[in-house]
Amino acid sequence: MVWCYNSVKAVEINNLNISYGMEKEPALEGINLDIDEGEFVLLVGRTGSGKSTLLNTINGVIPHVIEANVEGTVKVFGVDSQTTEMKDIAKLVGTVYQVPEDQIFALVVEDDVAFGPENMAVDPSEISSRVEWALKEVNLWNERRSPTFLLSGGQKQRLVIAGALAMRPKLLILDEPTSMLDSLGTEEVFATLKKLRDQYGITIIMAEHKVERVLGLVDRLILIHDRKIAIDAPIREALMRNIESFGIEEPQLAALHKRINPNSKIAPINVDEFISMNQTVVSEMQNAKLPFLDPDTLPLNEGENIVEFNDVWFKYERSKEFTLKGINFTVKKGESASIMGPNGSGKTTALRLIAGLQKATKGTVMLNGKDASKLRMSDISKIVGYVFQDPDQMILNTTVLSEVTFSPRIRGEDKSSSEKRAEELLRMFGLYSYKDETPHRLSVGQRRLLTICSVLINNPAILLLDEPTRGLDKRSGEEVLSYIKDLNKNFKITLIMVSHNVKQAADYSNKAIIFYDGKVAVEDTPREAFIRATSNKNWSVVPPQVFQLTYKLGINPPAVKLEEALALLESVGTIKKKGEEKGAVN
Repeated sequence: MVWCYNSVKAVEINNLNISYGMEKEPALEGINLDIDEGEFVLLVGRTGSGKSTLLNTINGVIPHVIEANVEGTVKVFGVDSQTTEMKDIAKLVGTVYQVPEDQIFALVVEDDVAFGPENMAVDPSEISSRVEWALKEVNLWNERRSPTFLLSGGQKQRLVIAGALAMRPKLLILDEPTSMLDSLGTEEVFATLKKLRDQYGITIIMAEHKVERVLGLVDRLILIHDRKIAIDAPIREALMRNIESFGIEEPQLAALHKRINPNSKIAPINVDEFISMNQTVVSEMQNAKLPFLDPDTLPLNEGENIVEFNDVWFKYERSKEFTLKGINFTVKKGESASIMGPNGSGKTTALRLIAGLQKATKGTVMLNGKDASKLRMSDISKIVGYVFQDPDQMILNTTVLSEVTFSPRIRGEDKSSSEKRAEELLRMFGLYSYKDETPHRLSVGQRRLLTICSVLINNPAILLLDEPTRGLDKRSGEEVLSYIKDLNKNFKITLIMVSHNVKQAADYSNKAIIFYDGKVAVEDTPREAFIRATSNKNWSVVPPQVFQLTYKLGINPPAVKLEEALALLESVGTIKKKGEEKGAVN
């Protein structure tokens, strides 16, 4: 079934300028863009660069729902999205946002998919046909009578896609659709999108920070920087354009290829392409060993345990199944640990037990040698800081500054000193200019930074972070984690992060704990955990590209960081150290 082919451009944008209210700086400036029907376009840019503004202009949310000053023209399949009513644009464009719960309206899966067509007064028999087709396309037909609230994160996002498909759109817009998903959920969503493009010719525009994960899907990369289009090129060409200088994630294999062949016109997007394009270098790599292992990836052998889980079982009230099933692990003082694994495996639950928000059903959780179940919440809060996955669950105040000073204020601390510390944190995380604004004017990524500030002001001994870089671009994420890592190194703050970002685990952790089905499958270094994960795909841990490459080449031990792989190339004489080579693109 193909319903969307014609000769009209999918998107035509001419001289687009957008500003909000009385703001002096435009949100977008001088945008000119054509997208052909059937293209799969990746839209990237730093947090706040204007990606969401562009998407909301294409789908008509701006100016029909969100008021803005719009100059220029935006056409979708020849229809002006600025003057056409939303109900008519909705027949052409489907939109999927970051948080699937924000777009789920019904309690039963099939009722939710029917919601859109019902509101368009589509004939009931046609609605039934559309619902069945859409659910089968996203592989949720067997869940059609299931409660929506019992779906996993990946299933919820696929349900939202099905709801969009039931409207028979020609264009599908997705704004960071996998930011809340594990590797398995991400693969489910991306596989669905590939099928829609390949089989039905649907045009897809997707804003996504996970550049490395979408390389096999997209045709073209558009980079928004400083309110303008800075790069617009086919994906393999775009990867040679130094996207990292714009604060965007650069795939590791592209970075290696650029050091080897700085004048190459295209970059590889997977391990097989890298091997094919660099055969001589690969043969040299196969006979070499890593010249060094990054010290930050090695285990911390000294120190006392600050967190201990001893045969911990946990079951939520009214739940028949245990979420945690006899888990055991330890974290030493000053250690940096990443907890990984599929959605629903118990990772966040473990953090809640450490933070004292839940009590173990059986077994013990020890904090600093004391049974957490016997400690008062006020005692736990003095040593444990917990940054939730959803920042909106933590924000309680009317201004950014008052949000950061909230904890010191309720403890009766001196106002001037707490505000001074708060302002220092806000400057560090680029939020100082918003200190008198309401937190709800901030982007999702900025609200995440705000919640980190509100926890760090308490100087915790243990810092718990649940998906700390979700919603942040690469540069913002690295700035946050680098600061937190400095706290870990210089002040011995213990870090425990739940993350689906494997590169983050490799770069900022010396311990990896993989949860699966409520149990601890692995407790080891990230390197050893990745080795085990290669033969256990159901753990939903996809190792970094440099690990995949060196592991496939039989290099033992394999690299887990880009720096280790670059050192390997330097050791065999393929590349020179930075600063020694001429003409290389770094």
